[in-house]
Amino acid sequence: MPPPVAPHRSDPETALTTAARILDAAESLFIDRGYAATSVRAIAERAAVNLGAAHYHFGSKQALFGAVVERCFEPIQKQRNQALEALLARPRPPTVAEIVEAFLVPLVTGPASEASRLIARLFGEPIAISQPLIETQFGPTFERFSQAFEGALPDVDPIEIRWRFHFMIGSMLHTLTTGGPISTPKSSRSEAIQKLQAFAMAGLSASPDSPGVQENET
Repeated sequence: MPPPVAPHRSDPETALTTAARILDAAESLFIDRGYAATSVRAIAERAAVNLGAAHYHFGSKQALFGAVVERCFEPIQKQRNQALEALLARPRPPTVAEIVEAFLVPLVTGPASEASRLIARLFGEPIAISQPLIETQFGPTFERFSQAFEGALPDVDPIEIRWRFHFMIGSMLHTLTTGGPISTPKSSRSEAIQKLQAFAMAGLSASPDSPGVQENET
């Protein structure tokens, strides 16, 4: 049986189906193996298309990885931004707890709940591969939420808030990757995110005068 061929431009329905199969296969392999260990040939074989079809639709492995990440991030970012917009539309300003919840809850609810492994994988890839995608897909949302935290924490320096938000995201990624502490029974993702919410609220809301790590004098 001859291998399938790349669809012609005159067949948009077939093209859409083929592209979706390639994206599904690529997402699965990128999650399991990572970017470097996944070849376009392996993706084409998993999708049951020929190599030319993968190149026809996406051009390169890096472009295909970007398309997978975009498809993954879009529903999460949409849900986050909608939740934040609803909070900001109210007469009273949102609390830190409400903003944290708007950011974290989409990871365990809605259509994007299964995408968290890919998000964790993305942040673990080499900077040359991950950073452009992170800035494009995540940068605008990071900015919106940073500004919301600034409104909820007027006594904390904005740069300090961004660092705290940065640390919160790092904790989120570690939690998504490991599922919980070492030598501790694993919790459900929902339970883990609830614990992360409490941790993040405490860190974000800490007093600007809280003692930090003191440098040793030499």
